[in-house]
Amino acid sequence: MSKVLNVLVVVVVLALIGYKFLWPKAVTVGEYAPVIERKLVDGTDFKLEDFKGDYVLIDFWGSWCPPCRKANKELVPFYKKWEGKKFKDGNQLQILSIAIEKQRARALKAIEKDNLYWDHHIIEQSRFLLQNPLALAYKVSDVPATFLINPDGQIMGKNLSFEEIDQILTKRL
Repeated sequence: MSKVLNVLVVVVVLALIGYKFLWPKAVTVGEYAPVIERKLVDGTDFKLEDFKGDYVLIDFWGSWCPPCRKANKELVPFYKKWEGKKFKDGNQLQILSIAIEKQRARALKAIEKDNLYWDHHIIEQSRFLLQNPLALAYKVSDVPATFLINPDGQIMGKNLSFEEIDQILTKRL
């Protein structure tokens, strides 16, 4: 019995050490947003760096996720309020939607049904959220997840409410 207990203790200690030193650290406010280079749903090439000078709200979501679909209902009027507005330190607000999906068609249907009318949609086909390269780059382990990026490309906030983002943007008009 003591050998089993010793092995168990060693396994737990190694797991904790691995978690502490090997598991990716959370993306933090103030650091530069990880690179995104993908094709949009319409087939055009997209680079996050092309939004330099704009505020960007990156929204990780899934058509299969009820809280995401509920957030979409709030995101649309939020964007309508800010669409085209100019800021003191930036051009405008852009939204980049990143759907993590098993089936591309489901995401396309959800984009249409939820009226996510902006142009910048990426569908990342992935069986599991934690295996998706973009989710891993942003350390997203659960959706919905949002990141507010400033015009210089730095992360200003993570998982903020629309009211909090509204306050941040209002100060920059």
